[in-house]
Amino acid sequence: MAARILVFAGSARRDSLNKKLARAAAQFAREAGAEATFVDLDDYPIPLYHGDLEGASGMPENGRRLRGIFLVWVALPAAPPENNSSVSSLLKNTIDWLSRDVGDGKGGNSGLAPWRGKVAGLMAASPGGFGGIRALPHLRQILAALGVTVLGTE
Repeated sequence: MAARILVFAGSARRDSLNKKLARAAAQFAREAGAEATFVDLDDYPIPLYHGDLEGASGMPENGRRLRGIFLVWVALPAAPPENNSSVSSLLKNTIDWLSRDVGDGKGGNSGLAPWRGKVAGLMAASPGGFGGIRALPHLRQILAALGVTVLGTE
């Protein structure tokens, strides 16, 4: 059985270097025999996470759709842009929404379900001198807290 890999970038920019990197990584994985796809977070607009909004309306529909996609993949290579020495607000907001419980907190309803037991590799592209390296430890810490095994080092 081929590895199931979901590759994503944390950028909303149409011509983002990190989207290009993530798409190339997905193509490379397919060429190596994996089942791989790229998901563009910008295709799933969701409001900023707000506990009162969640309490009143639950998870937004695009959050549920995106969460369903994350549930079925076992590897999550990510290419976050670096914004102010950390991950982008788009990526952090997506993680915040997808990590919310969507029911009784058991099985696939747990906020950890899209993350726990998954494996991730981190990569970044930037025209700047640091190449995105300052965002990667932050993303590593966030994903590890959700139960993702993050491979390699920055």
